[in-house]
Amino acid sequence: MGKYIIEETSVPKNSLADQAFPCIHYSDSYKAILPSESTCNVESITRLFLTSAPTWVTNLMKIRDQLVSLIGLKTSSRSKIQNITLKQGSSIGIFRVINRASNEILLGEDDRHLNFRVSILLDEVDELKYVTISTTVYFNNWLGRLYFIVVRRVHKAIVPAMLKNMVRNI
Repeated sequence: MGKYIIEETSVPKNSLADQAFPCIHYSDSYKAILPSESTCNVESITRLFLTSAPTWVTNLMKIRDQLVSLIGLKTSSRSKIQNITLKQGSSIGIFRVINRASNEILLGEDDRHLNFRVSILLDEVDELKYVTISTTVYFNNWLGRLYFIVVRRVHKAIVPAMLKNMVRNI
């Protein structure tokens, strides 16, 4: 993996994302090497990741919020990410801080159609620093499955694009 290369990988075993649900209906995970000169912690990486959405992603989220509000699903709040304390229970956009470890923050939300978790995990192997973004989803009903048929394709483009932007901006 070179600079700005995003690699699709498995959800890391024993990560908070891997342990989020007793049964995972969908998962994906993307990994990138962080620049060796970067001094980062899980809080700064999480903030940077959440503010690395390309304009097309931000516009899609606005459309998503308008559409899902019509059927009573949760929409994102437009909170300022830089001012958020990433403590358990805090809300950031469509995310809530579900759990934390020293090198991982687990974000997510539970809604009537599905529950999802997004993990930002920092790791170091052979003096290389990595960040892994993992998503796990649990469907609560047929609406969750139907909703995710559409979301899945877009999600698989959004996360790598945000991760690439994040690494580029470190």
